[in-house]
Order: sequence, then C-alpha cells, then structure tokens
Amino acid sequence: MSWLNRAVILTGATVSAYLGASAAFALRMSRRSRRMPLHDDPSSVGLPYRDVSFSSRRDYADPEHVLRGWLILPPGVETTPVERGSRWLVIVHGDGTNRADPQAGSMGLAKAMWELGFGVLMFDLRGCGESADGDFTGGWTERLDVLGALDYLVWLGVDRTRIGVLGFSLGGVAAALACANPGVAGAVVADSAYSDFWSIVKQRSGMVSWVAELIRPGMDLMLQMLVGYRLGEVSPEQNVSEFDTPMLVIHGERDGYVPVVHARRLGKALGISQSDIDGGDCERLWIVPDAGHAQAFRTDPEGYVRRVSAFFDRNLAE
Repeated sequence: MSWLNRAVILTGATVSAYLGASAAFALRMSRRSRRMPLHDDPSSVGLPYRDVSFSSRRDYADPEHVLRGWLILPPGVETTPVERGSRWLVIVHGDGTNRADPQAGSMGLAKAMWELGFGVLMFDLRGCGESADGDFTGGWTERLDVLGALDYLVWLGVDRTRIGVLGFSLGGVAAALACANPGVAGAVVADSAYSDFWSIVKQRSGMVSWVAELIRPGMDLMLQMLVGYRLGEVSPEQNVSEFDTPMLVIHGERDGYVPVVHARRLGKALGISQSDIDGGDCERLWIVPDAGHAQAFRTDPEGYVRRVSAFFDRNLAE
C-alpha cells in the first residue's frame, strides 16, 4: 500500500472519529431525559387555577409542540377572554424541572404576584413535565415555547405590553431570546441565566480551552444536522445588546452552576454602567448575596417580590 493510500485512510479514519465523537456529544446533550413528575399544583398555596394547553410557536425548522400549563386568572376575574388592561406574569422554569419548580419557589412567587393583582401563566417547556417531547437546545427552540405562551395570552385577550416574563436559568435564557423579538412582551426578568451557551458547555465539559475550540466546529455541524441550531446562536449577551424590551437581571452571588460573571456580562451588554455592575444593585441588575443557583427568591422573598413588582410597575404599560 502506497504512502498516499495510507494517508487517505488515516485522514478518513480521523475525520470519522472526529465527527462520531461530535455526534455523540451533541446527542447526549440534546436528547437526555429531563422529565420530573408534577407533585404540586397552585391549590397548595390557595390559588384558583385551570389546566390549559397551547402550542409553541413554529419556525421553519421546528414542528409544533403541545405545551401544558396552569392559568391563574387575576384576582376577581373568573372568565375569559380577559380585560386587556389586566397585568400578567409568565413564569418559565429551568432545565430538568417543571412548572411547579419547588427548588426555585415558583409556586410561592406566583402567589405573591397574584396577590399584587397579576394573572399568572405557568407552563412546562418541551420535554419537561407534561408537555410534548422535545430536544434540549440551551434555550434556542425553548424560546419558541415562550413565544407560544405569549401568543396564548394574547389569544385570551391580554395586551402584550401588559405581560411580564420571568425565567429561571434555562427559562431566563429562553425568555431573553424570545423577548429579543420587538413587541412580544412588556418586560422580562432573567434569573440565573447564562450569557452565552458555549461558555457553559465548555465549563461543564471540563475540556481545556484549546480542545474545546478544536471540537466546536464538529459539534456545531452535528447540532445543526441533528437538532437544528448552532451553539453561537444561543447567546443572550449578543441579543440583549440591541434589546428593546426592558430587562432585569437577577443572579445569586454564590451560584456554582452558572457563575455570577454571566450576570455581569449581561449587565454590560444591556449598557449598565460599570459602577452599577460592580455594586450589583440597581434597577436593571440585582446580584443577591448568599444566594445559590435560582435561589434568590427563596433567599430573600420579600426583597425579590418588591424589586420584581417595582420593575414591572415601571415598564408594563398603564
């Protein structure tokens, strides 16, 4: 066998191994099981609710997904369609949990906001809870679920400018990406969201930087082929730099899952001054001392509700 044949065989074997490893990594990341059964509902905190279902918004590469949720009408409202003047909050859970999300305290937050006059929509992202199966994409296709939730409220008669979105972790990323579309919601709160998906993938893979950068083109190719997106597309940091929707970033100082540097990067992209970023306490950025990942509400519930409601008071249309 000539040296040329050997070189061709070796090159082919190397490329095959590279693409095979990239495909395995993409599949393991995208198609792992994330469902957790629901063990709670809003009645546990005294909230009236109804079970609802609606569809995610479709795009050219993504099929429609049926999503399940809870609709909690504003105090004193018993029927739909609702008045356009009512205010609403869409709560979006994180990865590997569901709409009840006991770790983040979603049910307690829903009750606190309802007591302030908000209607609340809580729902399961694709592949989670009781919603239809779907791949994990770091927030890319999950943003279509958030858009579907917003479309559902509009179908019920709600004015988009009167809707606030609050997402935890992956939910915060999906909310930020969804609200990068002008006019889809009145304001958004991203709690414990990462600023860039690739940064998180590198961190959690444990790969040294040069190895990660070497394998990234193969991962992008396989993710595009198998799931329909590329890692660089999932970057709230890039999206919010041209954000029209008012945004509040909340993060725990002791977050070991998504380091607090991600909140500071988002703050910088939003145009917050460096002094306010360093202080970690202003109208658009709150870094919560002693709080871990998605634990800001549970760490300081009164402060959390006060800041979030004040943010929505300033930014949701009258």
